[in-house]
Amino acid sequence: MALFNVLKRKDSFGYMAQIFASNVFILVLNMLTGIIVARYLGPEGRGEQAAMIMWPQLLSYVVTLGLPSSIVYYMKQKGSQQGSLYVASLWMCFTLGIFSMIGGLFFLPEWMKGYSPGKVEFACWALILIPFSLLGVINNAVLQAREEYRLYNRIRYLPNIITLVLLGLMVVSGQVNSFYSSAAYLAPTLPITLWTMIRLLRIYSIKQKDIIASSKQLVQYGIRSYGTDLAGTLSYYIDQVLVVGLLSPASLGIYLVALSLAKMLDVIQSSVVSVLFPQASGLQREEAIRLTLKVYRISMVITLVFVAAVILLAPYALLILYGHSYEGAIPVFRVLVLSTAVASATWTLSQGYMATDKPGRATLLKVLSLFMNALFINIFTPHMGIIGAAYSLLLSAFINFLLILFLYSYEMKLKWSSFFYNKEDWIWMKEMLRNRGRRHKESSEAISG
Repeated sequence: MALFNVLKRKDSFGYMAQIFASNVFILVLNMLTGIIVARYLGPEGRGEQAAMIMWPQLLSYVVTLGLPSSIVYYMKQKGSQQGSLYVASLWMCFTLGIFSMIGGLFFLPEWMKGYSPGKVEFACWALILIPFSLLGVINNAVLQAREEYRLYNRIRYLPNIITLVLLGLMVVSGQVNSFYSSAAYLAPTLPITLWTMIRLLRIYSIKQKDIIASSKQLVQYGIRSYGTDLAGTLSYYIDQVLVVGLLSPASLGIYLVALSLAKMLDVIQSSVVSVLFPQASGLQREEAIRLTLKVYRISMVITLVFVAAVILLAPYALLILYGHSYEGAIPVFRVLVLSTAVASATWTLSQGYMATDKPGRATLLKVLSLFMNALFINIFTPHMGIIGAAYSLLLSAFINFLLILFLYSYEMKLKWSSFFYNKEDWIWMKEMLRNRGRRHKESSEAISG
């Protein structure tokens, strides 16, 4: 009952709980769809399918120009013209999406030359979805800024439900293959994204003044945070992209199963950041930093407990759920789960810079992470295989974490004890759990204090 009351609350703590619950639900759905695909396609088929469907999302994130972060930041500012900001972002995202789609058509056939012509052709046709994938990112940013977290959660998990249903129908009809399963992953997002856009346009109206001024605002902040988005996206996908070119489809399939399990930790970090950035953006600098540190310390404790549990239990679950053909994923998973935990801590701390109009610091860290990932993967993977790719990510994440701790300590004159969980954090947690009726504004003030 207490948990249910927390989920119903309309304050920052309640929003985090709602997003966390939604992320766990999405995780379960992804595990179910992943199990179906892994078992029916095998390691090689799983790798081929991943190579066919990863590009629309990857290439849409590459051309964001920092728009998602910029929208959240400016929509949370007093006196902002939310309607013109949204409409301006629509024109920009469709233009950027088309350029990205054309660029993808040039390099993709060469990059996937080790795959059959039919699979390469499917991947090229899937690039049509890039503008709509970018539109979905914009819509999510607007819903976060508007604090419509219930709708935000629903449009994130609904495509996964549809994908699961479609895969289930394929299993029943005996029609599970790389092409049909890829379509089941790609198609559901299109109608949901368009519906969300129409809903927001009804709220704001497409006829907006000051669109040019809003576009300039978005670009001014976005360019400074774009490096963060770009490097973050490439860092997230660089291992998969390079493994596509360096190793066989079967190795890619095993690696992706380990990676999907390791990414379970993202349910904590993404839940926190989805609320932390909008909340901190509306605070003064000192309050925003205090809020970021408090949330970082608490989320790290939860993450470490979760890491210990999944390292012990997940390897056994992996064999039961995916089968013994994926036994090689166990050692890779253990390394990747540690890498994910360290990277999550770094990104949570980065929100302090994002919310205080210093996205360049976060961009620097992401760029360094990308460079290190690419360097280490090309050094270790040819000699060590997929475990080398996993060690590359862990080493890069650890170096990046040390760098952000140094930046906080040097620039903000913080003691190292500021990064460790303390008694006050526990007291605050208990107070937040007991609080059932505090208004959103009061909650924000309590957290930042």
